[in-house]
Amino acid sequence: MFLLSFLAVQAQDSPQVHLDAAKKFAGAEWASAQQYFCSSAEQVAATLPSATEKDYEGQYVEPTKIFDNLYFIGTKGVATFAITTSAGIIMIDAGYPDRVEPTLIAGMKKVGLDPANIKYVIVTHGHVDHFGGAAYLQEHYGAHVALSKIDWDQIEPKPGARTPREARPPNRDVVAEDGHPITLGDVSVIPVAIPGHTPGSLGVIFPVKDGGTLHRVGLFGSLILSAADRVPVATFQEYLRSIDQFADASRKLNVDVELENHPLMDDTFVKLAKLRARKPGEPNPFIVGQASYGRFLGVMSECMKYHIARREAK
Repeated sequence: MFLLSFLAVQAQDSPQVHLDAAKKFAGAEWASAQQYFCSSAEQVAATLPSATEKDYEGQYVEPTKIFDNLYFIGTKGVATFAITTSAGIIMIDAGYPDRVEPTLIAGMKKVGLDPANIKYVIVTHGHVDHFGGAAYLQEHYGAHVALSKIDWDQIEPKPGARTPREARPPNRDVVAEDGHPITLGDVSVIPVAIPGHTPGSLGVIFPVKDGGTLHRVGLFGSLILSAADRVPVATFQEYLRSIDQFADASRKLNVDVELENHPLMDDTFVKLAKLRARKPGEPNPFIVGQASYGRFLGVMSECMKYHIARREAK
């Protein structure tokens, strides 16, 4: 049986112990994730185009149907997902406010989805690149917006505060709670509380079908990106507990599909290319299996421990 340990880093642990463990979990399949999560902010930045060259988050990605009832819509830096149900569409995140029409709405229409059918927008956490487009969807289509209570509090405008990229938060609506499904038609999305990136960050687990066969997606919506050197150790410890909780929920619900709303480290674009070239009878590259998904979370955990141990060794 594949077991993961997400306990706090022990003082005697060296950074190398956790780096080696992360590489072991990763193998060849999750090598990109290991390199990303275990890198310093400077190392990660060196692998991405600079802001003066191009806007990485704005690089166009062809909207793609990745399962019978799931669509990838977004850019190379920030993804949104549309889940089709018997009663309408559930969006996972809404992207930046200035990309709703050119990216999200245009992308949906390109794959034959009607934005007017959006009934729910589940926002994984209260950062502008995830909630920014939600007010537009709320106002234009009457979509309900779900966010954790603590992150609803976080995104409320503060007097005199500057709003990034002209983001206007949606009107307070549905409070997403840990373990309480958000159901639309024949699909239930289960939020899992994973504080760390923000106090009220959520992961989500939901069913998809590939050729009619049921699978379950795990989307850990609280990635610490390229700011590892600036994250307090206490936050890492909280983050490790969140990975543990999400791993437990993923095992119980048999998650076998890995997706991210920041698809920077999990070979999403390699998989999208394979999916577009897929022939009848070939496997869906996004279906990784339950054991593999556990290893992905193991990579995340050991890399977080590596960063803590590296700090303690200084």
